[in-house]
Amino acid sequence: MKIVADENIPLVENFFSGHGELLLKPGRLISRTDLADANILLVRSVTRVDQELLKNTAIKFVGSVTSGADHIDIEFLNANNISWSAAQGCNAVAVSEYVVCVAAALQKMNFLQDKKIRAAVVGVGKIGQLVVDKFKILGFDVILCDPFQRDIISTAFEDLEDLDLISFHTPLTKTGDYPTFQLVQKAFLQKQKKNCILLNAGRGEVFSFDQLKKYGQDSVWALDVWENEPNIDIEVLKKTLIATPHIAGYSIQSKYRGIEMIYQAACDKNIISKQAVDIPVYPVKKISADFAKDWRDVVLSIFDPMKATEKMKMENGFDEMRKKFSDRYEFKFVELENVRLPEEDRIILNHLGL
Repeated sequence: MKIVADENIPLVENFFSGHGELLLKPGRLISRTDLADANILLVRSVTRVDQELLKNTAIKFVGSVTSGADHIDIEFLNANNISWSAAQGCNAVAVSEYVVCVAAALQKMNFLQDKKIRAAVVGVGKIGQLVVDKFKILGFDVILCDPFQRDIISTAFEDLEDLDLISFHTPLTKTGDYPTFQLVQKAFLQKQKKNCILLNAGRGEVFSFDQLKKYGQDSVWALDVWENEPNIDIEVLKKTLIATPHIAGYSIQSKYRGIEMIYQAACDKNIISKQAVDIPVYPVKKISADFAKDWRDVVLSIFDPMKATEKMKMENGFDEMRKKFSDRYEFKFVELENVRLPEEDRIILNHLGL
């Protein structure tokens, strides 16, 4: 058996090296030639998996260590009896905690200072619901927008206005009743009040960047995802207050979780036989909080998006920065020492999982 995998998938060798020949390549450089005699393809979101890549290959299983699957042509795979699986939900915690860190950084910069912050979450799936929960922990009034969720009170997208923060967590879709491709454009942007935070940690093409530049100048942009990755719009980058290279879901724990989920899926589908695997223990980090003045200082010591922004604006190479990104720890895996904070801040940190 031959397995071709993105070389940037952590622990792929731990789980798959015992099942045959393992070829590791940069995800954007995986070609049909590599797959001609391969049986398993393991990817991240940077690899477009479709007929062009898989036609006349021996691939029987595609596994993506990502929460979304919009980079996979599912119809083609199903029509050609190619099994597939994505690690749905593997990075949900990491993305929601990224949003918390962005909110903390914004408040340190004197945004989101009103006593009652009105925030909307667009896309209330697994990730979006965790973001909703965390916004409520921070004391925000939260408006939900997701026409597919029947068990929530959903506000129509066109009715979203008079908000302090709008956080996007939708998949990228171009068909159906509610397509999300270039959802954010002129009509929506012109309705938003000055300094409304537009935070996108979902898919870059949900925003029209051309329209954003023309009609979104009064808003404040916090972007983790971009149109045309990795060849992103430098003008948008320069004007974005918080800019990160598609790493909202990057935590040590989410990466462990993703490859473990794909390995289990391959076993369940009888693509490979289960073997004894040396599964790494999820690491824990200790942080002394004696420097902290409030809960924001604590979460920013775990991940500070402004430091990442400064680095991104100084360096060229979107993919290279993603590759070298220093993995952060999920809150649950951080142990705080020397906490000398007011009770209100301690309660917030506790509810966030620290």
